[in-house]
Amino acid sequence: MKENPYEHLDEGAYRIAYLIAGYVRHTLTEKEHDELDDWIIADDKNMQLFEELTDEKNIEANLAWMDKVKSKQSYEALQQAGKFKRSAKRFKLDPAWIVAASIVLLIGAFFIFRNAGSSATNNTKMAKVDTSLLQPGGNRAILTFEDGSRIDLTTAKNGLMKNDNGADIIKLGDGIILYDPHKSDESLSSVHSLSTPVGGQFQVTLPDGTKVWLNAATTLKYPSRFTGDERKVEVNGEAYFEVAKNEKQPFRVMLADSADITVLGTHFNVMSYSNEKAKEITLLEGSVKVSQLTTNSSHTIKPGQQAVFTHNSPFTIHDNIDAAEITGWKDGWFVFHDAPIESVMNHVARWYDANIVYEGEIKDLFNATILRKEPLSKLLHILETNGFVHFKIKNKTIYVSP
Repeated sequence: MKENPYEHLDEGAYRIAYLIAGYVRHTLTEKEHDELDDWIIADDKNMQLFEELTDEKNIEANLAWMDKVKSKQSYEALQQAGKFKRSAKRFKLDPAWIVAASIVLLIGAFFIFRNAGSSATNNTKMAKVDTSLLQPGGNRAILTFEDGSRIDLTTAKNGLMKNDNGADIIKLGDGIILYDPHKSDESLSSVHSLSTPVGGQFQVTLPDGTKVWLNAATTLKYPSRFTGDERKVEVNGEAYFEVAKNEKQPFRVMLADSADITVLGTHFNVMSYSNEKAKEITLLEGSVKVSQLTTNSSHTIKPGQQAVFTHNSPFTIHDNIDAAEITGWKDGWFVFHDAPIESVMNHVARWYDANIVYEGEIKDLFNATILRKEPLSKLLHILETNGFVHFKIKNKTIYVSP
């Protein structure tokens, strides 16, 4: 068996290095992510180290440097000489090299930081607030029928909830409902509305088999069964679609007086909140045609592209979008990559049902990947680690300052 060159190292340090390397490579399990989070917030020095090691520029520069290291001896020599220099040149990283090099870098950096900073003091003030009124969101929604009757899906029992105009409506489990249309009632249909509150999320399988995930503060309107020559729904908020393919009956998504999206079968994300500056349609798989009603323009986007537009301005097409950042919410994550504080806090406000007040301008961008189930105190604590922002909370209002 090949000798492990790091077997002499402190087991705890190696474990933390492994966790941070897994964070960089997005391979941590939920349990491991919790373990890393607990270590991060245990000590301000831990937070400083984590921010340094997960900074994209530092990773690239250090990996470029590591490419020159040919042995453990040369690594130690360079370490003692302090040869940790940033590289201005950016390059495409080899995932296989990240696996090996990042652990070596992290272990070395961990020991350097721990030994050199053991007597250092840290004056960074972290958020110490009462967040009992601001709890993480969950599976909450209201289903409203055409006659005005409603079902609170948060408390409804699993199983058949209602038969309405040609479809059985079934709650499959916490956070999921399914429409099962009757073959004998093909002409029947009525408009239903599924709404999540601030701090809510839900998933629905429509009568045609299309799956839709609703983010917080979102309303989806759709028929109890699709009739006619198209399948049309309307969304206000944010939703992720996996459209069942049917070339004879195109699927259309209407965005409150601004645009519509026509597809045959595809995966895409729609972000159309009234309090956001722009609307975004992001395509993950397939092909969609986006038509902007106010400017009478249209464009077909491809996987990896995003159409962005405001009410009165033509849309622009962005290539090579960050899919993890855009759709992370569907899988239970906040993912921020070079995000302005306003964007970050909009997500926080919708999920924790908070009001946001800014007490100064913050121009720095933020990078973090945080579970949406985390307490608000932990999320704010992590955001404060870079020293660019500070938070205060009074009742349900978060005050944001430089």
